[in-house]
Amino acid sequence: MRALRKTAKAPGHVELLDVTEPEAPAGWVTLDVDLAGVCGTDIHILHDQHPYWPPVTLGHEFVGRIAELGESVSGWSVGDRVVCEPHQGACGVCYLCRGGFHHLCASKRSPGWGIDGGMAAQVAMPAHLLHSVPEGVEDRAAAVCEPAAVCLTAINRVRVMPGDTVVVIGPGTIGIVTALACKAVGAERVVVVGRAASRPRHELVNSLGLEVWDSSIEDVGEKAKSITAGRGVDVAFEASGSSQGIAMAVTALRRTGRLCAIGVSGAASVDVPWDAALMRALDVKFSFSSAYASWDAALSLMGNGLLNPAPLTTVYPLLDWETAFRAMEDELVVKALLHPDQEDGGAAHKADGHALPAAGERVGKGG
Repeated sequence: MRALRKTAKAPGHVELLDVTEPEAPAGWVTLDVDLAGVCGTDIHILHDQHPYWPPVTLGHEFVGRIAELGESVSGWSVGDRVVCEPHQGACGVCYLCRGGFHHLCASKRSPGWGIDGGMAAQVAMPAHLLHSVPEGVEDRAAAVCEPAAVCLTAINRVRVMPGDTVVVIGPGTIGIVTALACKAVGAERVVVVGRAASRPRHELVNSLGLEVWDSSIEDVGEKAKSITAGRGVDVAFEASGSSQGIAMAVTALRRTGRLCAIGVSGAASVDVPWDAALMRALDVKFSFSSAYASWDAALSLMGNGLLNPAPLTTVYPLLDWETAFRAMEDELVVKALLHPDQEDGGAAHKADGHALPAAGERVGKGG
């Protein structure tokens, strides 16, 4: 079978290779992969900017159907459609695992960088990490379950409540899905904030029923006051990883508001408007990866029609992985998905049927 492999340390060294199909050891299953998502982590691995253990097949976001059950696997059947938590190798005995935070365990070796991942025709995964995809949830939505679970983990950390007013800084995959999920759990008003360069993405966000502010022409703090009778918003999510985004989030919040940082900066440090945050007595949380319960929550919201990330996706054949990676890096798409069986090179298409951006047109990201 074909698999997209990181073959050696150093930038580059990613190749589409023929490899042996995986087998299912005791307690594991093999999956026929339907779609695999391209994450910023995959691009960082391409450029040698994230930990990994080569040779390894990339991809930690995927949906597929069970092809084989390993010995002692129960509760699953061949043909079941599933997604899988990327938390293989969590030790189960450290203080984090014992406290329910196995997704933060230092021993974890996720698919795509620690073990072989889903950018292939098949992948093997531990059965205890599987989650069943509800009927009616299309593959393109299910393939975004991992980012959705990341977003819901963050939402749970700051406890978004029905009636809350929420601002999300950064219209990337995580930012947009966070905004959609906040709406799904009952937030009264949800605003996504982005730069002028993100205008095509602003139009997409609007089409999903969300409000957008252009941070290049609007004062986010003043705008937040104008929609809350001078108070400021209840919750802000910083999904761009930038110091400007942090500053906007702080100035948008009311006193005793809740701030959650979910954007990776890639920098050694980020400037923070310390006194402004202090004088507002803000509750500040950082959120990383996805808790177990957030996977079932994401699938439940999808199954009930309350959350649908499919319109964010663009599907490429696995053969065109370089085009898909480049489209993500150049901000031409929000979320690229790879289809292992599609043969028509270059035939990328959006889930909602809309035309792809013209060559060079950015579908921006960040605050």
